[in-house]
Amino acid sequence: MSLRQGGLLKLTMVFLALGSVLQFILQFVASVSFLPIKIPALPLLTRLGEVGIYLSFVSIVTLSFLIWPKVKALLPLGLILMISPVFTIVPDYFASPWWIALEVGVVVLGIVAIVESLLKATPLSLLNLPTFFMVIILMWVALDVDVVHSEALLNYLALFDASVLGFALYTLVWKTKGLRMRRALASYGGAVPALFVFLPLYFVVSGNRFMEIIMNMVMPSVFGIVFSNPYSLPVFVLSLSLALYFIVALALKGNFLASLGYFMIVTTTFLGVNGYHLILYMIYPLVGSVLLNVGDEGASILSKLSKSVQR
Repeated sequence: MSLRQGGLLKLTMVFLALGSVLQFILQFVASVSFLPIKIPALPLLTRLGEVGIYLSFVSIVTLSFLIWPKVKALLPLGLILMISPVFTIVPDYFASPWWIALEVGVVVLGIVAIVESLLKATPLSLLNLPTFFMVIILMWVALDVDVVHSEALLNYLALFDASVLGFALYTLVWKTKGLRMRRALASYGGAVPALFVFLPLYFVVSGNRFMEIIMNMVMPSVFGIVFSNPYSLPVFVLSLSLALYFIVALALKGNFLASLGYFMIVTTTFLGVNGYHLILYMIYPLVGSVLLNVGDEGASILSKLSKSVQR
């Protein structure tokens, strides 16, 4: 699906990217602050993370108004996010049927937005189907926690690995013919530092059982993921490193929207395992899924289906 980026849209995406990084810093800092380690500039990082949440809030609301002609289901999601702070003045709002109805509405509208954007995207986006299934399943898991108060027993790591594999293939195939070899190699080479953001942690936990036990508490606290096997942490760290590598590589290749969308999904979608505590975090992976579909150009899946039906 082609999306012409005007000045306001570009500025909104910059603020959304900045907000996404800052709010992830807050997620990480808040999760490791209980450990007996000294975190440099902890108050500053916390404040920056809080700024990131507000930036993300305003950016997603603005984005929903800017691209609703392309993805109409995104506008109601933006409106829900905009009015969601009003619910906090209601006593015990999180236990009210209105709040539950709001969460159900977000999930339904989010699934509609994912399907709508996918049908208007190019067939290449079908490689990200594992990611879309992961997001939808995690939405169901979140509702299961908030409404039924039960927790689904799933292999979340398998869902994540399938998602990373699909996104890796999408990154490798995207503009294979239209991109110069030098630009492509520079993109993959320039993304190598991103590979080492989490990779050192793999060598720490794979060779030190004590640190593995500690990080088995920290990483689920940061990302929300729950491991069915306590020895799955090294595999998750490897998958996370690859995910970040391909996110940066795709951005350097020129598809900033899809790379930002996948970053939003990776950092927030598993927070639904224990129930989303903020409507913002619930909408985040849904908007990320839409961004995975809107940054490409070419004949859409819907147009190809229409032509095949007419034949």
